[in-house]
Amino acid sequence: MLRIVTDSTSDLTAALAAESGVELIPLHVIIGGKTYAEGVDLSKEQFYERLAVSKELPSTSQPSPAVMQKYFQRYLDAGDDVIYIGVSSRFSGTLQAARIGRDLVSEPERVTIYDSMSVSYGQGLLALHAAKLAREGKTPAEITAALDDLRPRIHIVFSVGGLDNLRKSGRINNLSFLFGSLLNIKPIMMIDRDSVVQVYEKARGKKNAYRSLFRYLEEFPPDPAFAFGLGHTHDPEQAATYRQDLQALGITDLLLFEIGAVIGTHVGIGTIGFLYVSKK
Repeated sequence: MLRIVTDSTSDLTAALAAESGVELIPLHVIIGGKTYAEGVDLSKEQFYERLAVSKELPSTSQPSPAVMQKYFQRYLDAGDDVIYIGVSSRFSGTLQAARIGRDLVSEPERVTIYDSMSVSYGQGLLALHAAKLAREGKTPAEITAALDDLRPRIHIVFSVGGLDNLRKSGRINNLSFLFGSLLNIKPIMMIDRDSVVQVYEKARGKKNAYRSLFRYLEEFPPDPAFAFGLGHTHDPEQAATYRQDLQALGITDLLLFEIGAVIGTHVGIGTIGFLYVSKK
């Protein structure tokens, strides 16, 4: 059997992962000096409740090589080969920890490490597709080749709820934060094919942010063969409005999900985004 593994930054729910045959390795978030395994020790609701009142930005941490070795060895001992699809190496050292952990197992040649060059449901899309191909009996080489074809068509574009978390995490400086807040600027961010976060547009207010996101969809139309991801950080009312409007455009295979603690730490409450595969 071929085991498909990813990490919790994929934002796949435990139920969806189990249903699809994907294993999840948790990353960690540290709040008030206490460490929690994402999605295991702390629910998303609990995390955002604490984030809303926290004076200091929580921090995040990746699994150690020893932890990755333990997971991989367990799968090998069960008789399974492994493809691990990790969060982009540009965003986290998790993939490097996985590579070191792979080299420590008894049969490292049976473990394939794949860089998603993505995050959240963009990473999750690759894991779900890999699991589908694994069920069809494809080999690791065939699956990674298919992922190489799919990866450039994955798009992530999002409106940041506020600038405070970006300032605290060092993504913007205090002067940019001051002017952005005064002008009610909501930067529309995108992750490009090289896994670099870029500014797509700078919108003033929620209405213009909404228009910018839907304008992006016109520029890069979704492929209906893949489920469309609509992610948010603790803003279900805004997400419900977006879902209704996306469905009106004919996007019916739609996964609405709350973004997890590791990513939510950096983008803050009120962020909303599209994560999907484009037609070309």
